[in-house]
Amino acid sequence: MSAGKFILVSGSSGSGKSFYAENLLNADSRKIYIATAKIYDDEMRERVARHKLMRADKNFITIEKSHNLAEIAESCRDSSVLIESLTTWTANEIFCGDVIKDSASVINKIFRGFMSIKAICNKIILVSDNIFCDGITYNDLTERYIKTLAELLKIFAREADDVIEIFSGLSLHYKN
Repeated sequence: MSAGKFILVSGSSGSGKSFYAENLLNADSRKIYIATAKIYDDEMRERVARHKLMRADKNFITIEKSHNLAEIAESCRDSSVLIESLTTWTANEIFCGDVIKDSASVINKIFRGFMSIKAICNKIILVSDNIFCDGITYNDLTERYIKTLAELLKIFAREADDVIEIFSGLSLHYKN
């Protein structure tokens, strides 16, 4: 079997990108939702519960994995996979453990993990936030995170079969 079709979906917070991405898999039989969020507090717990409720009738198998996604690749074999989200996954890889990881190793690890899943699934959708438009200058560590995410998005946009930006629930296809 050849590697699965790859769709990159991006948009700002609240744009409808997750809903849109989930609906791209409506007709697929075996659907896996990889949730990369870590639950740190009650607000995050409520957000995760709300997201689970929103997709409850969509028949997703949910795998909660905040980093090292290559470890769950085999669980994705012959499935349609949605990874929510590259934004969170990148932060988790950078700030995982006691040592803050350098950008090059994070990019390499995420790309290899993603490709290990893509190689054995039927279809893969990667969701990412657009966090680049606020015009604010951040501290050096946050700027490094933003630049790492931007580099990953460039890499994944080149690799994707379709790149879709969601704005207020509307989709703009850059590649398909």
